[in-house]
Amino acid sequence: MRLNEIHDLHQDHVEFFLVYIREAHPSDGWQTPQNLYDDIIYTTPSNEDERAAIASACQVNQDIHLPMLLDGIDNPIESRYISAPIRLFVIDRQGRITFNGAPGPQGFDPELWLEAIEAEVAAAAA
Repeated sequence: MRLNEIHDLHQDHVEFFLVYIREAHPSDGWQTPQNLYDDIIYTTPSNEDERAAIASACQVNQDIHLPMLLDGIDNPIESRYISAPIRLFVIDRQGRITFNGAPGPQGFDPELWLEAIEAEVAAAAA
């Protein structure tokens, strides 16, 4: 997975976090045929423990190396960053967003994200 490669390459210079937001394809919502085929079937979580269980399964099953945080059950992070269904960000040391990737899946571009990370690492080193 390209995100793991980028994480492994820069983890000594950058803090990485994956924020697990609301379930994109719950079985009681918009279930995709691919999820049914892959036996990825989860209902919309009703509390943070249920969300944590789904996030953990996602991290393990997808072999995600990035540390994972959970959005609150009321989705404050997803709402603030407009991050659904998937989006990449770079936030500088002052807390400013220096890269805001386009919404996925079509706009999901790890190579642009890598360029932004490398620019931020270079700026911090200068």
